[in-house]
Amino acid sequence: MKIAKKRTTYPAASLSQEAEKIIDADLEQQGYSNSSIGMREYGAYLHRAITFERKRRTGR
Repeated sequence: MKIAKKRTTYPAASLSQEAEKIIDADLEQQGYSNSSIGMREYGAYLHRAITFERKRRTGR
């Protein structure tokens, strides 16, 4: 997953709740996530996977 940049809503250009939901669903469908907890856990998983592969290749 990739981290989506947080969108800032300005009072003059705010979107309706329905439009926000559509945009968020589209972003998630493209593989982006706004969940900081999920991204932290996914980052830890990637770190473990990379470490495992490095140890498997080098034997260390």
